[in-house]
Amino acid sequence: MSTDAEQSGAPRRRQGGRSARVRDAVVAATVAELEESGYDKLGIAAVAARSGVHETSIYRRWKTRDGLVAEATFALFERNIAVADRGSLVEDLTATMSAAGRYLDSPLARAALQFGLGLPRDADTTRELRARWSARFQAFEQIFERAAARGEWPAEVDSRPLLQALIGAVYLRVHVLREPVTPKHLRPLVEAVLAVRPH
Repeated sequence: MSTDAEQSGAPRRRQGGRSARVRDAVVAATVAELEESGYDKLGIAAVAARSGVHETSIYRRWKTRDGLVAEATFALFERNIAVADRGSLVEDLTATMSAAGRYLDSPLARAALQFGLGLPRDADTTRELRARWSARFQAFEQIFERAAARGEWPAEVDSRPLLQALIGAVYLRVHVLREPVTPKHLRPLVEAVLAVRPH
């Protein structure tokens, strides 16, 4: 159901808190619809009904179904792949990549990957995806900031190439080689990647 303001078209005050609540409700509804029905059957009308946000409001903010699913996909990353704090760079990266591996091996993540591969390769979509990945990489920076404070990582070195290498390796193990992604299996990989980082 929509709110009275949305139904009437009355002017609304721009409130960051309300905007965040609307975003959270719509993204949560999208995730729930993806879990229940999958990408192919997901519709904006169903998301609107579940979230209580009017369809026009959803289209106004996300423009397309793909834009909405893209945001939900990254929300799932945040929900399922926690940034670990285990006290050392190796353990933090091992735990984080293990969580990534477990999530990527789930049916929902496999569906999200298929969705991502099917997105158009136009400039607008590419720019949007890069912005979302940039924000996700930024969330991982705290691992390296803590490591730099402990003297385990040179603070001036960009961590993104290392993160890209690790994430790519996890994708390879899960989706191509179909190998285990437990801490036991990923720790040697993390140590090997760290061994060739710039000093």
